[in-house]
Amino acid sequence: MRYPLFSLFVFAALGVSRVEAAKKEAPVTIDLRAVLVSGVAPEYPYEARRDHITGRGIVVMKIDRTTGNVTSCEMAQSTGSDLLDEAALIAFRQWHFKPGGATMAKTPITFTMNGVFTDYHVKGKSVDQALAHFLGRGTVENGSAPAYPRSVPWANKQGKGVYEIHVRKDGTVSEVKILHQSGDEIFDRTTVDTLRKWRFRRGPLIVELPLAFRLTPTNYSVAIPKGH
Repeated sequence: MRYPLFSLFVFAALGVSRVEAAKKEAPVTIDLRAVLVSGVAPEYPYEARRDHITGRGIVVMKIDRTTGNVTSCEMAQSTGSDLLDEAALIAFRQWHFKPGGATMAKTPITFTMNGVFTDYHVKGKSVDQALAHFLGRGTVENGSAPAYPRSVPWANKQGKGVYEIHVRKDGTVSEVKILHQSGDEIFDRTTVDTLRKWRFRRGPLIVELPLAFRLTPTNYSVAIPKGH
């Protein structure tokens, strides 16, 4: 008998470690270990496996920020089967998060004959929130964290790089330099392309940003490396 498999995917929020004239330690970024205290895997109902019922859906959990408990859970998109929907809801109602963190989690879930898979996302800090510690809230007008391209086969990789962002007076990015390569050309290229699109509400600024990434066949995360 094949038993259900349970996989979690996390995309971390981004923080900036050092800004010219404000060199301080960066806040810790959000990742699975930081926000999820406990969670049981959805069970694949026997009746559904017996009848070869499969499906994909999306579960949304609302979280009490004070306790970290899931207060409500609903199918934003049904799997197409009441059996599978109920199995997912029973499991996710039991999840418990770290108090003071996320207030909502959106979880795509897939039931296949090979098991149960979830693609877990937590609503984390925006780039503007991450930079607020250094520049004040509202400094970043637009920006996103570098995302490893899904068009490339994911394998076990990790690395650390340092990138220097030059911001013009009007808040646009004029240049991004790689001060230290991560060891992965794809991550470096993706990071540079992403940072070039950032826009600040003021300038000029020079931001030195160290980033560490970790990649597995099913998981990708990017964060400020420890010690910065």
